[in-house]
Amino acid sequence: MQGAVMAVSRHGFHAKHTPWLAVAGLLLGACGSSPYVDSRREAGQIEPVGPSTLNRVVICYSKTPTSEAEALKLAESECAKTGRVPRWDREERWTCTMVAPRRVFYTCVAKS
Repeated sequence: MQGAVMAVSRHGFHAKHTPWLAVAGLLLGACGSSPYVDSRREAGQIEPVGPSTLNRVVICYSKTPTSEAEALKLAESECAKTGRVPRWDREERWTCTMVAPRRVFYTCVAKS
């Protein structure tokens, strides 16, 4: 067992560095995530199990200067499918994934 630890140490990876590598991987992964509609469905089912519906669009995203605008554009395109526009409702934190921890809710309303 000791030989295995030493072999790993020779390659520069030590157990004490593992948490830092994991954190670095999460941070780098968060930088490249794009907003997406939270409209999960069960296999073979039409009705969503995620919080999005025809009247409410829910977007998961990571807060960056451009991602908020991208989330709004995505909500606009989803509401446009029914001839409506999005109205911001609320936002929750840490309710989606690690790379897209924010969830913003829009209600699709008639164009004014």
